[in-house]
This record gives sequence, structure tokens and C-alpha cells, in this order.
Amino acid sequence: MILLMKIRQFLKLLKSHGAEIIKGRGKGGHVLVSMNGKQTTVPVHVTDYAPEFLDDICKQLDTRLKELQP
Repeated sequence: MILLMKIRQFLKLLKSHGAEIIKGRGKGGHVLVSMNGKQTTVPVHVTDYAPEFLDDICKQLDTRLKELQP
């Protein structure tokens, strides 16, 4: 069963674990996220994302989605 997550929930989850969300640095429908000394862009133009895609973003930030979730 695939559970989709809203991008706002994901960004809030990242922020609660120490990520810095830099809205003015992304292009178009993206924001820059900095965490654990790593940076990546996160698309915000689609509202729901599959957990596999969000985990790929987490890998770029040197963490995993399952480590962030309670």
C-alpha cells in the first residue's frame, strides 16, 4: 500500500529534524533544503509524493525517511 505525503507535511517533518528551508533560493516550484551539511532542491509544484521519491530526497540530505518518521 502506497501512502502519499503532502509536500508541506514533508517540509515540516524535515524542519522538525533540523533542516533549513530556503524558499528564495529555488527556481520556479522548488525550494532549497539544507540538512546535515548537504543541500538539495525539493519540488513543491505537486502536492502529493510517493514515499520512495521522498526517501530519495532524504538520501541526498544524508538521512532516511524512516528515520524521520515517529
